[in-house]
Amino acid sequence: MDAIRKLDVVKNREVHTSRQLLFFAYALTMKGVTQELEYLGRTLQDAFGTIGQSVEEFDALFAEGVRRDGGSSLWV
Repeated sequence: MDAIRKLDVVKNREVHTSRQLLFFAYALTMKGVTQELEYLGRTLQDAFGTIGQSVEEFDALFAEGVRRDGGSSLWV
């Protein structure tokens, strides 16, 4: 929030150039959401386990273009 308050747009109350401010606020918010989702994912993996033998093996299931049987993924 301090970074937003330091912007010239906020200091001068320039409403007509608020697109940049809205984008910046959105980016900061989404960063926080992403961090919370990653924390939740790690917590649930610890609580309930994962498919496979390790977290790395589970994450590899979602890697782009990589499949265990050597074929290409549909998610490319």
